[in-house]
Amino acid sequence: MINLMQGDCLERMKEIPDGSVDMVLADPPYNIAQKNNFQTMGRAGLDFGDWDKGFDQKSWLLLLDRILSRHGTVVIFNTFQNLAETQKTLEDAGLVYKDLIVMEKSNPMPRNRDRRYVNACEYALVMVRAGAKWVFNRQSGKYDSNVIKTSVVAGKEKTRHTTQKPINVITELALRHSHSGQTVLDPFMGSGTTGVACVNTGRNFIGIELDAGYFEIAKERINGSMAA
Repeated sequence: MINLMQGDCLERMKEIPDGSVDMVLADPPYNIAQKNNFQTMGRAGLDFGDWDKGFDQKSWLLLLDRILSRHGTVVIFNTFQNLAETQKTLEDAGLVYKDLIVMEKSNPMPRNRDRRYVNACEYALVMVRAGAKWVFNRQSGKYDSNVIKTSVVAGKEKTRHTTQKPINVITELALRHSHSGQTVLDPFMGSGTTGVACVNTGRNFIGIELDAGYFEIAKERINGSMAA
């Protein structure tokens, strides 16, 4: 089952039945957009667009408790500046912290190397309900590390979305934190990477995207994966 919704997630999530989502895999706006000169260096800059400015970090989190299944898992990417607020909001709603995932990029965006560390990591919280039997499908014969190594999206995989996540990262998270046939929700679908990962791994998918242009990109990518 694939259900793609165009619109504001605060409104469209009201259409999702109680307890019907087994995994929330979200990459919301971080509110970090700013001007810089990296466009001239052959890389996308940090001015991602108006959608990454002034975003309400809390309201959508308060809607998750109703739709999340009893043993569901929430995985949310965000900048480290927003992680504490995100965790606190979800804990107030009855969820508990389990892990912090680190996405380590082999080719991070350049910085002034004489004055700054290069920022090679992004982060995602893993939260579940208290007392739940949450899903954790180990993906290796050893311990699974919380560090997922990847590169910036490029080549045929790349769309015009400015903050697109790599398909290998999203696929690994979907495999580890949900079972085949379960339902994964992405309230900020963007270019549809989570939907593609769900199609490729046999998960049901609900995707919501506010921007009409990105929604069309996501729909095309997901429909293409279904036809492959």
